[in-house]
Parts: sequence; structure tokens; C-alpha cells
Amino acid sequence: MNTKEELIEWLRDAYAMERGLEVTLQKMADTEDALPEFRERARQHKEETTGHAEDVKACLEQLGADTSTLKTTLAEGMEMVKGLGTSFAKDERVKDVLAGYASEHFEIACYTALLTAGARLQLPAVTEMCTKIIGEEQAMADWFDDHLPDVVGAYLKEADA
Repeated sequence: MNTKEELIEWLRDAYAMERGLEVTLQKMADTEDALPEFRERARQHKEETTGHAEDVKACLEQLGADTSTLKTTLAEGMEMVKGLGTSFAKDERVKDVLAGYASEHFEIACYTALLTAGARLQLPAVTEMCTKIIGEEQAMADWFDDHLPDVVGAYLKEADA
């Protein structure tokens, strides 16, 4: 497999990852007992995530490739199972924030790898897209970092009641 083919596979992985994370973010946005600012930020980032998926799809199309239905279906299914797993935990809100925080850092790493590959192949559309997405993912990771104490505090307050 040559470098361009590898980049295409990584872009397919990124597309599937974004589509899967839409499932998780929608669950977070719909959780009525979550803090209001948490639900609102999840809604906002879901919109960003949908945009990321569309941007990745556009890059794939520019490279003469398409998305992978199999990878996308698997990613969406994995996120649904992961969401079910936390829904049975009494500390569901805390686990959701921890999972979200970890996912954001994973996405940053994935797009950094894509940025490097896009630069090596001299594909400015890929590098520009990755730079934009990394910024939005970093902003969400920072938000999780800033608000984790609030979510944990709210949970512990409820647990003590």
C-alpha cells in the first residue's frame, strides 16, 4: 500500500470515528439529568462533529475515494454499545465526561497523524482541514478539562444526599 492509499484509509477511519461520536454526543445532549451547560456543549460539539465528518468526506471525494460503510457502521455500533455500558452505571455522568475527554484526545492524535501525512503528500486541503478540526477538538478537550470538576462535584453531591 502506498502513502496516498494509507492516507485514504486513515481518512475513512476518521469519517467513521466522527459518525460514531455523533451517537455519543447526541446521548450526552439528550441526558436530562446532566448539567445544562454540559448538555448544551454536547449539542454544540455534535454539530461540529457532523461538520468534521462532512469535511473528511469532501477530502475523500477530492482524492477520488469514498467513505467505508463497514467502518462507519462498526464505529456507530461501538459507540452505541459504549453508551449502553455507561447508562447502567450509577455514575453515568462522570463516566460520560471521562469517555468524552479521552475521545477528544484520541481525535487530536488521529488528526495530527493525518496532518502529517497530508503535509508529506503536499495536500493542502487535508492539512487545512486537519488544522481546523484539531483546533475544535482541542477546544472541546479543554472544555471537558475545565468542567470535569463540576460534573464530579454534582455527582458526589447527589451521592451524599
